[in-house]
Amino acid sequence: MADRALPDRALPGHALPDADTVRAALASRTGPWGDDVRVLSVRDLSSGLGQAAVLRVSLTTPSSGPSLWIVKIPGWGPQTLLDSRDDGLAEREACFFAGTLPALLPRGLTTPPDATVLRHHGRLWIVMRDVGAVLQHAWTPQGALAAARRAALLWVPGATRPDLLDAPWLEREGYAAYAHHVDAGHENLEALGRDPLLRTLFTPDQVRAMHACLDAADSLAARAKGLPGTLVHGDLTPRNAGLDPAGHLALIDWEHVGVGPVGFDLGTFVSVYRAFGGQGELDEPALLDAYGRALSDLAGTDLRADAALGFATAHLTWGLHLRLGPGLAFMRRDEYRAAPPAHRAAHLDDIRSGCLRALSWAAAA
Repeated sequence: MADRALPDRALPGHALPDADTVRAALASRTGPWGDDVRVLSVRDLSSGLGQAAVLRVSLTTPSSGPSLWIVKIPGWGPQTLLDSRDDGLAEREACFFAGTLPALLPRGLTTPPDATVLRHHGRLWIVMRDVGAVLQHAWTPQGALAAARRAALLWVPGATRPDLLDAPWLEREGYAAYAHHVDAGHENLEALGRDPLLRTLFTPDQVRAMHACLDAADSLAARAKGLPGTLVHGDLTPRNAGLDPAGHLALIDWEHVGVGPVGFDLGTFVSVYRAFGGQGELDEPALLDAYGRALSDLAGTDLRADAALGFATAHLTWGLHLRLGPGLAFMRRDEYRAAPPAHRAAHLDDIRSGCLRALSWAAAA
């Protein structure tokens, strides 16, 4: 079948690129996948949360056996409830992989090997080796402790080449990425008392405290801007990270890479640890201490107090805005009413536990 131009935006029900389209894109330029490439299979891995098509592709060439690759096409999918309103989202990861920042990541941090950016029919494609085997290992509290220490290594590129952190495509206010959901968060909290299925989710005192935290979004953002900045992954969650056999932290999905306050990445990881499959209970102060000590050693100065503020800010902005905005909005939709009870219970548990853990850090912020 002949290759075809891709649509401006794939909508629900529209087909993703098939094997012939992927083959044509790879054949359009020389790359680490080899010459005369054949596509054996294409599997959709798109999460439904982001606006990128993510495909696992099995390739083979006359000179090599089958190999697994990830093909990512930013901006392919429709907007979702998350609605980040980030103008740079469609191109930021491609800018990251096409630039010098990946090479500056120190030993202990890795990205998918052989990442290559190409343009096919007017659309960016990111092609990289599949590291799914590393990402599939379940997270445990011991692994989270190792991840906390490794996450501090993101300080190194900015210390080595400060000028690279001035790149205009880097995200600057990831902690405020979902601040536009604050009004919806207030509305959803006020609606809980009228919903027989949700009215017991929080106590009246907890609801008042969360209203206050939502109202503090601007002051929290202003404080975050004053903290020491570091390179941040921006979406460091258990689904986007894994520990390889050497103990290195492998990171994927760099759409939100940017400059942010120290402690922010660890805060995002902890905020959704349980929701994204992490096992066991985390000792958050111990994780923060491990991160803060590793960061301070790298910086040559004590940044533990700053890291604690950045960590708390992540909980009270990124984590709280997502749960009280799109999170509660979904719980109020008809799809929630029709979902299996276990599915509903898991989402409700994440919203409740995540919001209460955020409140526990309010005094620190």
